[in-house]
Amino acid sequence: MVLDETIGLLRTLHGEGLADIRIERIVVGVFFTGVKLSDGSGGVAYTPAGDLHGHTCCHSMAAERPFPARLKGATASEILNMRGNTTLGRLVTLVVMNALSARFLTPERYPIAYDLDALDLVDVKRAGKIAMIGAFIPFLKVLKAVPNIDLAVIEQKKETLKADEMRFYSPAEEAPRIIPGCDIVIVTGAAISNGTIDDLLSRTRPGAQVIVAGPTASILPDALFARNASLVSGVRVIDIDLALDLIAEGLGAFHLFHRSVRKINIAKEQEGLRLGPSTRREDYASVNA
Repeated sequence: MVLDETIGLLRTLHGEGLADIRIERIVVGVFFTGVKLSDGSGGVAYTPAGDLHGHTCCHSMAAERPFPARLKGATASEILNMRGNTTLGRLVTLVVMNALSARFLTPERYPIAYDLDALDLVDVKRAGKIAMIGAFIPFLKVLKAVPNIDLAVIEQKKETLKADEMRFYSPAEEAPRIIPGCDIVIVTGAAISNGTIDDLLSRTRPGAQVIVAGPTASILPDALFARNASLVSGVRVIDIDLALDLIAEGLGAFHLFHRSVRKINIAKEQEGLRLGPSTRREDYASVNA
C-alpha cells in the first residue's frame, strides 16, 4: 500500500535518526492539521472534520485512539509505527510523514515546479474525459469554466457541490466504471488519508494523466508514481510556526498559501512539467526555482 511503502522509504532515508526526531508541536485545526518536528521541519494536511466528528460521543473517540493522550514529545519512529489504523491516527501519521518527506523533495531527486497549480501543467481544454475524485473546489472552479468540458466529479457527499456544479456529479460507486475511460484523473489527497488511494489509482488506464493533489499529498511521491500517478501536487511549508498559529486560529488555505506554505508540483517525468497553454508567461520562472 502507498502508506506502507512510503513509511518504509522514509525509514530508509532517515535511518536511525528517526528515533531522535520528535514532535515539538501539533495542531489539529478546523480545516488543516499541522506539525512541527524537532529538526525544524513542518508538514500540513487537510483535516477530515466530518469523519473525525462522526462519532456518537467523546468516549468512542478516546477508545479508538491508538496513541498516548499527548503527542508532543513522541518520536517520529513511534508515530510511523501507528500505521494510521483510525481516522485520527492516519491524519497524525500523514502530517508527520509530510514533515519527514520535506527535506527530500528537491530538484536533485525529482522534476519539480513551484508556485503553480497542477492544472497549469495539463491541457484540460484538449482533454477528453476528465474525472475528479473528490470535489476539489479550487480545481472545480477552473474546470467548470471550460466550454464543453466532459467532467465527472465523483463525490460521496453531493451537497459539497453547488447547484451549477451538479451536472458534473457522479456518486462514489460509479468510480470503477468512470475512471478507466478518462484521459485525466484528479485524485484529492484526502484519498491517501481515507485509505482509498490504492484502489483508485489501480483503476486508471496506462497513458492517462493522473494527478494526486492537495496538502495531504505532500509525501514522498515514489509509491504514487509506481501506481500510475504522473504528477503529485502538494505544498512545502516555508514558515511552520506561522502556519501552526494560523491553523490554530481556524484559518484555511487562502491564508496558509499567502503566508506560510508554497505550492510544489512533483512530476514522474520531466515531460510532466510542460506548462499548459493557459499558463501565464511570468509563471515560467517558477519551474525548478
